[in-house]
Amino acid sequence: MLTFTANYSTARPHAPAQTRNGSVDLLRFVGAIGIIQFHCGTPGHPVSLAALPMFVILLVYFGEGRSLEGSARRLIAPWLIWSAIYAALKIAQSVVSGTPLSSEFAPWMLFAGTSIHLWFLPFAFVFLCACTKVPERLPAAALWTLCLVLSAAALWVFNTQTVPAPFMQWLAVIPAACAGLIMRRTHNALLPPAVLALSGFTALLLGIDGMTIQLAIAGLAVVLAIAVRLPQSALTDFLSDISFGLYLAHPAVLAVVLYVVPIGSPLLFPAVVTGSLAATLALRKVLPASV
Repeated sequence: MLTFTANYSTARPHAPAQTRNGSVDLLRFVGAIGIIQFHCGTPGHPVSLAALPMFVILLVYFGEGRSLEGSARRLIAPWLIWSAIYAALKIAQSVVSGTPLSSEFAPWMLFAGTSIHLWFLPFAFVFLCACTKVPERLPAAALWTLCLVLSAAALWVFNTQTVPAPFMQWLAVIPAACAGLIMRRTHNALLPPAVLALSGFTALLLGIDGMTIQLAIAGLAVVLAIAVRLPQSALTDFLSDISFGLYLAHPAVLAVVLYVVPIGSPLLFPAVVTGSLAATLALRKVLPASV
């Protein structure tokens, strides 16, 4: 998530240089727009939440095996910067509204950041750290078994237990993270997300809800993006590069836009997208480490 920057190409580490997959880069951008749609509450917004497990699959697939220092630079540094930004905004909100400062902060922020959508970044870093403990030479059958058991346990807890934020969000995307890990370790980019998609749709048919449709759509989207490869272009590079900033900036933009555009207005979604794009482009110039 989470980094969606151009640094994660479709070439595996240590593989011969390859051009980027334009489909994957385009999928990152579409996912960022989907998250904005979800938070704006536009029609069909629950389905757009599939962007989160989709991002997790791609992040683990392209990020696993890289140095932890590099992961920290791409994930923890933006997390700290944006936590500071949203903390400043909360303090400003407290001053403007006259509400107690204590009401703007909560203990869960120690694990997620000062805005709940930032949970994605520490989760990604923790999972990539955990991946380093999985032996590189672990047989594929053992890796599949480990990931299937972990995914089933995570979804069982997610659907049956009350877990505080952000750990509930972490549980919801563990199957996606496991799919990305299997993709990376087995050098099979199609089978793991296909299994995730099939499992999600099967669970949905059996009446099992709780992120199943989102996981299924995420797996299917990744399969299509990898199987139907579009050529790399300046446009796909640009769209991929700004997706991270769109994700990180949009809650702040949404909070400002809501002062002039009410919930339910057809203008809300385009206004937030436009504002998030402007904020991202500005930050790329003045604070590039944040996006």
